This record gives sequence, C-alpha cells and structure tokens, in this order.
Amino acid sequence: MKKEESYINLYKKIDATSKTRFNASRRLRLHSKFTTFTVVIISLGLILVSLMQAFSLGNNIESKLVGLMQVFSAVAVLVYSLLTDKNDYSNLSEKMYSCASQLGELKQKLYPALDGEHDQEKYDSYRDGYHEVLKLYETHAINDFRGDYFRAKLEMPENYVIKGKDWWVAKAEIYFLHILDFISYPVVLGALGWFICWVWFGTAPTS
Repeated sequence: MKKEESYINLYKKIDATSKTRFNASRRLRLHSKFTTFTVVIISLGLILVSLMQAFSLGNNIESKLVGLMQVFSAVAVLVYSLLTDKNDYSNLSEKMYSCASQLGELKQKLYPALDGEHDQEKYDSYRDGYHEVLKLYETHAINDFRGDYFRAKLEMPENYVIKGKDWWVAKAEIYFLHILDFISYPVVLGALGWFICWVWFGTAPTS
C-alpha cells in the first residue's frame, strides 16, 4: 500500500479541505455584509451631501471638489453593486458551507476505518466520494483560499506541527491576506468620512 493511499492521509486531506471551506464560508459571508453595508453608507453619504448643497450647509459646500467626490461616490456604489452581483458572496458562502458539511459527514464515515486494515475498494469509494463533493461545489478561480487554508492548518495541530517562528509567520500571513482581501472597505468609507468632514467643518477658501 502506498503512503498516499492510506486512510490517514485521505482523512487528513478531507479534514483540511473541510476546515478550509468552513473558513471560506465565514469570510465570504463577511464580504456579503461589508459590500451591502458599504453601498448603504456611500448612498447615505451622497444623500447627505445633496441635502447640504440644498440648504447651503458646510464651509466647503461650494467647492468644485464636492461635485468630483459625488461622481466618485456614485461610481463606487456602482462598482460595489457589480461586485456583489458578479461574485454573489452570499450564495457562494452557502455553497462553501454545504461543501464543508458534506466533507465533514464523509470524514465521520472514514474515521472508523483509520484503525482497521486497508481495504482498497473501500478506500477508492471514500476517495471518489471526496472528489465528487469537490466537483459538486466547484468554485472556479474567483477566490483565493490561501488564508483559509493556513487557518485550517493551524486548527489541525495533530496533523500539522507548526510551532515557534513558523507559527508566527503563518499567523502573520493569514492576517496579511485577510487585510488585503478586505482593505477596500475601510479605505473607501474612510475617504467618504474625511470628505464629509472636510465639506462640513473644513476651512473655507478665501477669495
């Protein structure tokens, strides 16, 4: 029996994939919430600026930059709406959760065989079941699962011995990938917040 065809190796692979999909599901669910929240906040910001213009509120409300930022905000709403529609984060999150759940069930079926004798026919059945689940929930290439996979490895100390410096490096890489994945939201909302504060409280230009 080849090492790569052992029950233990297959169990480890299924466990890692299941945890990765669970982590991906949670991350995509956050994306769904953040895109909706961002669109709502930018839309409210646009309405607020329009009302400020109507009532001539704010030190810099007459600045030409106000019109520029209104156009930028409208484009941002369009971009986030298109991203939400294209990536369908909510639906994809559900698919990832369903995939992880089915892999978890397969993992429980395989567990009793870990201490038994190797049966090639049963092994092939479990392996084929694993691949069938992955094909059923094919995700194509629209998501980067590296951060989710690194998190899964840290959650499996019995299979992946990561200690000392390597543990900190893995943690740092997870944080870096997740920050990179979500950074657009605070950047856009921060820019909007700064702009509204500048319009309302900024120093008015002198003639």
